Amino acid sequence: MLCDHGALMCNFLPPAHTGKYSMDNLPKGPRGQLFRQLLPEIDPVLVTLREVATQRKKTMSQVAINWCMAKGAVPIPGAKDVAQATENLGALGWRLTAGEVASLDEVSRTIKRGMVQNIFQTR
Repeated sequence: MLCDHGALMCNFLPPAHTGKYSMDNLPKGPRGQLFRQLLPEIDPVLVTLREVATQRKKTMSQVAINWCMAKGAVPIPGAKDVAQATENLGALGWRLTAGEVASLDEVSRTIKRGMVQNIFQTR
């Protein structure tokens, strides 16, 4: 695996970090239950992502992807259509400042509950 060679991969960008879902707009089915539990706890991260996105004139998704890259990870964001793929490309060609990364890192440390993205995940 790449992790064994010192590479970090961010292979899933949760829709919650993109601003797609909120407590007023939950996905249907089991994912809705999951988001109902996670969204209140990650709200400070979403607020900070939204602030940085507004200041940068970027989307929350673009900031989240760029944050992964700033941490040395290789993000693999999903895209259902050309519009989403184009939006993802907006994360390229610029870098978050050290202060922005520090703010996102600091607020993300307040999250106490982990979420396994992959049942085969061992780290």
